[in-house]
Amino acid sequence: MLNLEYFQSLFGQESTEIRCRQVLDEISPAINRLFEGFIEQTGISLGNEYYIRNYDMTLSTTYHDSRNPTNAEKKKNSDIGKKYFVGLYRKVDEKEHNIFTLELNGFSELLLIHTDINLLPFWAWVKNESINTVLESIPSPYEIFTGWKEKDIIPKDELVSFVKGCVKSRKRPWFQVGRSLPLEAQIDEDTLVKHLFEVWENLSLFRTYLNDEINTSKKANEALGILASARSIKETELMGREYNLEITSLEDYKSNGKRQAFHLYDSDQLLTKGFLYYFEHHEKFSPFQTIMIQIEGHNHIFTNVREILGQGTKQWWITKSFTTHNLDNHKVMSEAMGLLNGHGIEAKGNEYRVGSFDNESRLFIEGNDQVKKNFIDAALLFAHASRKLELPSEEESGSMEDIDKDTEPEISEDLEPNFRIEEIFQSILDSQFTFSKGIIRDLHLNLTALDDKHFVLLSGISGTGKTQLCRLYANAVYGLEYESENPYFTIIPVRPDWTDASALFGYYSSFEKRYVKTEFLEVILNALKEREKPHFILLDEMNLARVEYYLSDYLSAVESRKEIPLHQDNLITDIPKKLLIPPNVYLLGTINVDETTHTISDKVLDRAFVMTLSDVDFETFWDKSEQEIKVLLEREFFLLKKLHNILLQFDLHFGYRTMNEMLQKLHANLQFPDEFQMDSLEALDRVISEKVLTKIRGDERVSDMLRKIEEWLKENLSSSSISLQHVERMQKELEYYGATQFWR
Repeated sequence: MLNLEYFQSLFGQESTEIRCRQVLDEISPAINRLFEGFIEQTGISLGNEYYIRNYDMTLSTTYHDSRNPTNAEKKKNSDIGKKYFVGLYRKVDEKEHNIFTLELNGFSELLLIHTDINLLPFWAWVKNESINTVLESIPSPYEIFTGWKEKDIIPKDELVSFVKGCVKSRKRPWFQVGRSLPLEAQIDEDTLVKHLFEVWENLSLFRTYLNDEINTSKKANEALGILASARSIKETELMGREYNLEITSLEDYKSNGKRQAFHLYDSDQLLTKGFLYYFEHHEKFSPFQTIMIQIEGHNHIFTNVREILGQGTKQWWITKSFTTHNLDNHKVMSEAMGLLNGHGIEAKGNEYRVGSFDNESRLFIEGNDQVKKNFIDAALLFAHASRKLELPSEEESGSMEDIDKDTEPEISEDLEPNFRIEEIFQSILDSQFTFSKGIIRDLHLNLTALDDKHFVLLSGISGTGKTQLCRLYANAVYGLEYESENPYFTIIPVRPDWTDASALFGYYSSFEKRYVKTEFLEVILNALKEREKPHFILLDEMNLARVEYYLSDYLSAVESRKEIPLHQDNLITDIPKKLLIPPNVYLLGTINVDETTHTISDKVLDRAFVMTLSDVDFETFWDKSEQEIKVLLEREFFLLKKLHNILLQFDLHFGYRTMNEMLQKLHANLQFPDEFQMDSLEALDRVISEKVLTKIRGDERVSDMLRKIEEWLKENLSSSSISLQHVERMQKELEYYGATQFWR
C-alpha cells in the first residue's frame, strides 16, 4: 500500500522543512519506483528524447534552504511540499514537452493522472479549426483542468471561449488533460498502476494529436532557421534604383523568437532600417511559427510558416491587406501588387508568392537567399505603396501623405491595455535596452499608484535611456514591440520659448477666428473619447522652459479636478469651451540638468514622483550587444568600462548612449580597408577625446579625477595620445586658474 496520510494534514503543517522531508522520505521513493516500472512496461525507451523528471530536486533544495536559520522563517509558510509529481517528458529542439504525469495535489486533495500542456497547442487547434476533433479524442470521463495549486475544471464546450479569452488578455495558463482520484490516506500500488495504464491507453489518440503538433512546430522552426541563416544578400534593385542591403547577425528576441535588423543604403546614405522577426509564436496574434517584417515602426508582412509544410513542393502564397485611413485601400493594393509583379515577385489579386519550399530536401527551390530577398523587397514595396516610406524612382518624386497604421489581417484588432507588472517587466527585459527590475517596478508604481493622477519626472545623466524607458513602458502596456508605432504614446519636445499654458492647450486666434490646436490638446481630446485606454504623453527635456509657467494650468486641473477654460466662441464646435483632464492621461517628463535648463519649482515637485536614472549596468548592456561587436571589441569595451568606473567616483560618468556610440564608431572603423583603418588604440583614443572628455569641467574638485584619468591613459594608451594631451592641458589650467574645462 502507498501511504498518503501526509496529505491529509497538509495545511496544518507550517514548516516547509517538515513537509519536504515527509515527501522525500515517505512518498517520493515509492512514487518514483512505481512510475519508472509503469514506463518500462509501456515499452518506451528512455534516453535523449524521452526521460523521467520529478519534483525531488526542488524539494531537496528547499529542504536545505529551510534548515538555514536565515531562511527558516521566510520558508515557513511556503507552498512547496504541498504537492508532488513525476512525469514522462519529450525533448525536442531543447524544449521540454510533458507526455504523461502522476501528480499528488494537496491543495485540491486530488491524485491526478494527466498530460500537462501549455496554452499554445490548444490555441493552435482553435486557430486551425481542429479543436473539436482533438476534444473528441478525450473520453467523456476525462476532464481538462487548469491551475498550479487548486484545480479548476474547464468544461469542453467552454474551452474555445476560455482559450480566446486567455489570448486576448495575454494570460498563459497550463492545462492538465486526464482524470482525478481522491487523494486518500492509502492506495494500493497495483490499483494505482492499473489507473495509470487505463489513462495512458484512453489518452493515446490525444497524445497522437499533441505529438503531431510538437513535430509540426519542429519542422516550422527549422524552416524559420533556414531563412534566418541567409545573410549573403548585399544589394537589391527597387523602382529602377540600386541599393546596398546589409543584414545584421541574428539576436535573441524575447523568449519566443529571434530577430535581425536590415539596413537599406542609397550609396552610403541610410535610407531606412527594418527588422525581420522569427517568432516561434506571436504572443498576441498567432500560436504558429511566424515571420514578421517591420519598417518605420509599421508591420508590413505577417505570415504563418506552416503554410509551406506538407508533402512535396509547396508554394508560399501570402495574403496581403491594407487598412489605411487616408488612402483608397483598393488603389493601394492595386499599386502594391503591380510593383511586386514588376520586381519579379508573382502577385495576383490580394496574394503574392515569395518562393517554393521542397519538403523533402527542406530547402527553398529558388534559394534561401532569394526567398529572403523577396520578403525584404516586398515589405519595402508595401511601405512605399502605403506611403510609409518614399522610395526614389526615375519617374516620380515629391512629398508623400502621412497616413495611419497599416496592418495584416491577423493583427488588425484594437489594442488592449494591460497593466500587469509581470508582463510589462518581461517585455522591457526582452528588449535591447538595459533597465533593472527596480527601475521598472518603480516607474510602474509611480504611474499607477494614484487612480486619478499620473505624473512622473525622470532625471539623471544624459544617455541613460529616460526617453526609451517611457516608450518601452507605454508599448509594453499595449503589448507592442519597442519599434512599433503606438497611437497611445506621444513624445512632445519642449521648446525654450514656452512661457504659458497655450504651449500645451493652444489658443484662440481672433485674427483667424479659429482655435489653434496643439499636439498635447489633441491627445487630451482623444483621451476624453476613449476613456478605457491609457494615453501616455512624454514631455521631452521639459525643463528647457520653466515648467511652472507652461504646466501650471494642467497641474491645477489635475489636483482640483476643475475644468480648464479654453475659449468663449459659440461658433467653435470641435474644441470644448472648457476642458477636463481625464484620469486616463499619463504624463511623463524627462529632465536634464545643465547650463541650458531651468530648475524645477517645489510646486511641480510636490505633484510628481521624481525618478533618477544615473546608474548604468554595462554588464547587462554588453550581454545584449550584437555578437559581432562582442567578438571584435571586447578589449575596447572593458577598457572603456574601467574609464567609466573612474568617472563614476566623481559622478561624471557616462550613460548607455555614449558607450553605444563609441562602440559603433570603433566597429565602423574596423569595416574600412586596412590602409584606411586606424589602429585600435588610436581609434579608442579618438572616441574618448570626442565623447568622454568633452563634458569635463570644474574647479579643484576635479583635480583627483584628472589625475586618475591621466594615470589610466598612460597605462592603456600611448604617451602621445590626444586624450592625454587634453587631460594634461586641463590639469595645468586648473593649477593656474583654479578652474578648467575641455573647451579652449
